[in-house]
Amino acid sequence: MLKKILAITGLVLAIMTIAACTGNETPKKTEDSNHQTQEKVDAKGLEINIEQANYTDERDRDAEKVKQVLRLKMMVKNISIEEIFFDSTELQVKDNKGKQLSIYPFENMIGNIAPKKTMRGYVYFKSNDNGPYTVVYTHPITKNKYEWQVNPKK
Repeated sequence: MLKKILAITGLVLAIMTIAACTGNETPKKTEDSNHQTQEKVDAKGLEINIEQANYTDERDRDAEKVKQVLRLKMMVKNISIEEIFFDSTELQVKDNKGKQLSIYPFENMIGNIAPKKTMRGYVYFKSNDNGPYTVVYTHPITKNKYEWQVNPKK
């Protein structure tokens, strides 16, 4: 009888412990997807800011002819203690109809960023004039997605 009481007491304590632990869990934080131009976003080691979005007349002489090019001016700061590689051509841009824009091959920002250093540059996309656009950066390790809503100036 004593063994049964001890077993039931142990089972009750185990259930109470599990219930107490699950009740105190905090939900996993999801990234805010309403970032705007001029808003610095902490992307796990990188502070990313899309400073400006506009259409540009700049073209690469050797590239295919396109009607319109979307240019994003960016600032990326390494806020970690290790060198980080950043490739602006890994960004995804979708128009207001959900269609993904292709990268335009022209002086796109790419390179290693030393700790506590900042890189400024541009990234170019073949545009279809269906703005505003959603820009998405996917962290290469955590796979977290960071989004900006940009409305380019004409």
